[in-house]
Amino acid sequence: MADLKTTKSLVLERNGEKDGFAERFGQVIPNGSLIFFEGKEGSGKSIFFQRFCYGFLSQSYSCTYISTQYSVKSFLRQTASVGYPLRKFIMSGKLFFISTEVTLAEPKPRNTFLDSLVSTKKIYDQSIIFIDSLSTLLNESLNRNNLVDLTSFFNRIKGSGKIIFVSANPNDWEKEIHKTFQMASDIHFRVAREQMPGIGLVYNIYLNKFNGAKHRYEATTCFAVQPGTGLTVETSGVAF
Repeated sequence: MADLKTTKSLVLERNGEKDGFAERFGQVIPNGSLIFFEGKEGSGKSIFFQRFCYGFLSQSYSCTYISTQYSVKSFLRQTASVGYPLRKFIMSGKLFFISTEVTLAEPKPRNTFLDSLVSTKKIYDQSIIFIDSLSTLLNESLNRNNLVDLTSFFNRIKGSGKIIFVSANPNDWEKEIHKTFQMASDIHFRVAREQMPGIGLVYNIYLNKFNGAKHRYEATTCFAVQPGTGLTVETSGVAF
């Protein structure tokens, strides 16, 4: 039976408690959305992707996760260590995981990755697609000449009701490409590691844009990552 819902919930509840991020991020994601996460290396983009992926899978949605950082083994180890165990979802087929180090890099050169991304149909069989990170994946194959082809392709995928999460480091590719994804996204997050006077190093996530929001959301959230628990809303400091 087709999924008649027009949104997908961000709620993650474990042991009767919610982690608080759904309420801060608008509670639901409209189907047919492109979500753009930007941040420099080490800012926390991947942990948010892991949290969202685990939350969607826990609600019985199917996901594809493309990683330029982890092998299957290291991905499962990482997600289990922060309380988002994904092994059973891979084993059941609900999660289709691709490590670019294995699947796309051998034997093809990196300048063919764009063609592989748009031609591998199995990637888009799932309801939600995570590409972590798009700027790393396509830094040798995406340019101003084929940028429109990629954004048009994503628009077609969105038109079928799929949700696409992409992350990017602004230092990995041209400013014009980065700005294009900022503009093309329906939801735009920026994750940053920043020094706060009197407190020290803090991690903030900024929700810069949310087209089609159904509920109230917060523009800024200070967060932390706890072993075995994952993401937590940080209340010891004030995000700025």
